[in-house]
Amino acid sequence: MHKKTIASFMALILLPMPGYAEEAREQEKENEASKQRKTFTDDEAPVELDSVVVIGNQAQISSVDKGLAGSVDVITRQELEYEHVTDTLELFNKTPGVVLSRYSQGIVNTEISIRGFSGDGETPNAKLLVDGIPSNLFSGLSELDYLFPTNIQSIQVFKGTSDASTGLFATAGNYKVETRKDAGKQLQFGYGSFNTREMQGYFGDKQDNFTQNYAIGYRKGNGFRDHTENEKIALSGRWQLDFDQSTLALSAKYGKYNSPEAPGYMPKAQARANPTGVAPNALNDRGEKEFKHLSLHYDYFFNNDLDVSLKTYWQNFDRERDVRFVGSPNVEHRLDDQTSTGLIAKLNWKINPQWAVETGYDIEHQEVSQFNQRVNAVGVNVIRIKADYDFTAQGIYAKLENTPLEWLRWNFALRADRLDATANAPIIIGTNLIPARQINTDLYDSPTIVQPKLNAFANLNAQHTLFGNAGRSFQTPTGINLNQFDANSGARIPIDVAVNDGWEIGLKSGWSSALNTRTSYWQQKAKHEFINIDNFRRPLGETLRQGLDASFDYRLNDYFSFWGNVSKVYAKIEEPNPQNPEFKGHNIRGIPDHTASLGLQFTPDSDWIARIHIDRQGAYYINESNLGGKYGAYTLTSANIDYKTHWGRVSLLANNIFDKYYEYVYDFNSNGNPAGVNFAPGAGRNFMLTATVDFK
Repeated sequence: MHKKTIASFMALILLPMPGYAEEAREQEKENEASKQRKTFTDDEAPVELDSVVVIGNQAQISSVDKGLAGSVDVITRQELEYEHVTDTLELFNKTPGVVLSRYSQGIVNTEISIRGFSGDGETPNAKLLVDGIPSNLFSGLSELDYLFPTNIQSIQVFKGTSDASTGLFATAGNYKVETRKDAGKQLQFGYGSFNTREMQGYFGDKQDNFTQNYAIGYRKGNGFRDHTENEKIALSGRWQLDFDQSTLALSAKYGKYNSPEAPGYMPKAQARANPTGVAPNALNDRGEKEFKHLSLHYDYFFNNDLDVSLKTYWQNFDRERDVRFVGSPNVEHRLDDQTSTGLIAKLNWKINPQWAVETGYDIEHQEVSQFNQRVNAVGVNVIRIKADYDFTAQGIYAKLENTPLEWLRWNFALRADRLDATANAPIIIGTNLIPARQINTDLYDSPTIVQPKLNAFANLNAQHTLFGNAGRSFQTPTGINLNQFDANSGARIPIDVAVNDGWEIGLKSGWSSALNTRTSYWQQKAKHEFINIDNFRRPLGETLRQGLDASFDYRLNDYFSFWGNVSKVYAKIEEPNPQNPEFKGHNIRGIPDHTASLGLQFTPDSDWIARIHIDRQGAYYINESNLGGKYGAYTLTSANIDYKTHWGRVSLLANNIFDKYYEYVYDFNSNGNPAGVNFAPGAGRNFMLTATVDFK
């Protein structure tokens, strides 16, 4: 079935059609604009049939899916290029409802999560796509350190279950990152706190039908805490040819992140007394990771109403790490190697002004090797994990969209996914008694997972759009948890995919040309949910997540503009797994009860820009027992000032300007025992001064 689908796409591409590529792209933009044109008074702003909120310059948006009804947020280059971060995922801190888990573990340093899911313990909850290509590790962790801010055009975050274009890992939504493809020449140098040195460069040029884009980034520093030296480099190139009816692009990316030392987790007393210190158990922690990527992107325009796109890719994630947690007898050596290959195909057909069809197919194949080993307390070498397996995820979907009236638009989709894992050798999970214990191995092969998706928009009047969505997604085990045999008992325990059903309803309003708001209520229920704690799966049972999202942007005058957002989240275990009935009604671990951001921009003239950003997070329980207290709350304030010169600009960035203490807290157990609770203090006040040269 899937082979026929791919063959059909290839056959369509080869059909001769008149030249339409440039006309199709321009006409598509014109059709979208004209579809939304109405007559408004001076005090009214046209509200389109979408629910998208933009932070930054809307003209810098390269692409956004306006068919998704719900919390769709876009951050543009204007709000990204002045940021300077060690971990690229920290760029998401302005987005409503995105939670950052800052591990302070060297190459495993930061993760992001949404919709009441936690970034703790490598639990997959959202799909990360870079230029349409998946960028999640086999565990579900997001990987983005091969990009620097100067090379990013925009970041889109969709929170919800109604996007039919993604399946694997898209339990709560997805993140879509678009790299720059514009013409420009830019070089930036920076120096900051903790002896941080940074260089970023971008070159983009278009000559006739050939476009080329290159980006480079280098950063090295010592970090806020002792024993935190880090260095990373990123290189990328893109080459595109435009034909009469099509475009063909080759993309190459490379990234390397080296942490010759890492500060580790600390006990609570040490973290509070000496937040810049290194954990005694982490003196030999280190790590490095490397990323390689090649992809081919082909777009074919049959005419203004019919086009097809194909993406195929190869990429490798390689990680090596030495780590010792609190209470561990010795350093554990960890090796992860993953090679991913895949194909993504999509067909868009605008049948007439009222009806449109979109269909797609994607396949992702992962070749995974895991090896964790350490010496135990009595000097015996124990292989904690050894696994070598292949994992394949395939998905196909069809979406029908209808605009029956000028003020009403809806789309309905069905998506089906199949998952298959095959072991290349028996899994080894060693113990002190059997250091190289070989366990029965039979990896997961799922039935077809069918997921309906619905999005709808209705303009109540010229200023207000009501939107709603509903959909199903799934959460799958990863790594050694794909095995259907229990490591301890040897019994066969069938694996159930965690099915998530969610919905959302909200209102987007354009109160005037200066003020826009969006508010929504959402809910998501799951069955057979689980979490991963240090590589091992723990069942939760049935869960309920619900919350309120609100955001606004307001332009007071030519000098002042504001934006802000807040997300309130409730995440409970409704029916716990049979082994832990005491968890009933408890909060799920690691989920802040709210997040909020507020931004202010002051532009006194064409040469100066000043920005203030306040980022807030509520506290969270650190385990399913809800014992041991709540941690993780903070309010951080950052500021930036830009001065435009005849050759470029000079920028000063100040993070955590009030030097507030904050921390990430993680419990390896479920009972709050202080021996298993680990603390990682966040960075104090720090600065970065940069000079950017723009070449003509």
